[in-house]
Amino acid sequence: MTDSKQRPASKALQALTAAAMSLPAYQVAAATRDETARVSVRTALYDEAELDSQQVSSTTTERYDIEIGQLRASAPVGERFSVALDVAYETMSGASPWFVQPDADGAPVQVMSGATIDDARTDLLLSVSRYSASGRRVSVSVGQSTEDDYESQNLGIEVEWEDDDKMTAYTVGGGYASDTITPTDAQTRFPSRPDEEDKQSLTLLGGVSQILGPKTVVQTALSVSYLDGYLSDPYKLVFVDDDLRQDARPDGRWTGAWTTRLRRRFSSVGATAHLDYRLYGDDWEVVSHTVSLSWYQDIGERVTVTPNLRYYSQSQAFFYRPYFRTTRDDNLYSSDYRLSPYGALTIGLAGEYRFDSLSLTGSIEQYESSGDYALGSVVTENPGLVDFTLLAVGLKYAF
Repeated sequence: MTDSKQRPASKALQALTAAAMSLPAYQVAAATRDETARVSVRTALYDEAELDSQQVSSTTTERYDIEIGQLRASAPVGERFSVALDVAYETMSGASPWFVQPDADGAPVQVMSGATIDDARTDLLLSVSRYSASGRRVSVSVGQSTEDDYESQNLGIEVEWEDDDKMTAYTVGGGYASDTITPTDAQTRFPSRPDEEDKQSLTLLGGVSQILGPKTVVQTALSVSYLDGYLSDPYKLVFVDDDLRQDARPDGRWTGAWTTRLRRRFSSVGATAHLDYRLYGDDWEVVSHTVSLSWYQDIGERVTVTPNLRYYSQSQAFFYRPYFRTTRDDNLYSSDYRLSPYGALTIGLAGEYRFDSLSLTGSIEQYESSGDYALGSVVTENPGLVDFTLLAVGLKYAF
């Protein structure tokens, strides 16, 4: 068996979408330049829980482990500009779901790749922003992500401006990414794997932020993306009519997401509530809902503690099944748990301690997924659903 790596979405497009919703909690004037140079570092450990041995048809039940290091530096330049550099380095090891097959009773069981994943990824993102006297910000970003078998280049642009009364802000932007994958073992052990494939992604977005009162801000944004090219997973197989086939997905995908965020300050208790909702849909028939709630509690002048809770639910892609008893006319197949129907709960706790110029941060998150958590009925749960723990610590320094 070989590796079956799980490829996250383009970091640049994720950052671009998030940036449209990143206005401060109590003001709309996010197009004002930060006059302080800042550096932050963060390290995190991502650990996936082992699968239930009764749901695995292989000797391996262990899963993915990732060690993450992140650096961000930002500074004003001249009178109108600012620059920011984000660097991330990840090392990945362990095993990943490979394919699902039926047992003697027809129940789906997971076959793992074996503990053969050993890879590293480097992400770089450079952003340059220009601020005008009228309260307009124009930001341009360029980034690259590389690992042994994958390379991605991306570009982004974002424009933000405010009304004269400083009560409303608008954001529009776009991003483009070009990715190339060269799967390992493509010609030797697994001749059905492609030697080299590529894909492109285009995202457009728009957002509005409105002050509703001295302590309340609401933000909403809409993004639309189109992905074109090789969108299958070369490291996954599918059980079809007592045979194994390569994971095969459509070569195009339209996606849309609407996100709304509410920020409310409770001065009497020194806290701020963040309530977010996200609706996502695509032409693969995947529809998802995400609701998250965070409570930023100040303790004195130096400490902030933030418990958070997030709920997620999605429907399945039209070409997904745990396994297939018959062939499909369109020859599209996937048993990837990320395209299955399921729900997930995340419980987390974060904290920050502030000195004069230095801040210490730490967080822990526990993520659990299950068919029982889904909004709709899940007849057969995918045995490869993931649970994980994420631990992180960091430092922030302002010059």
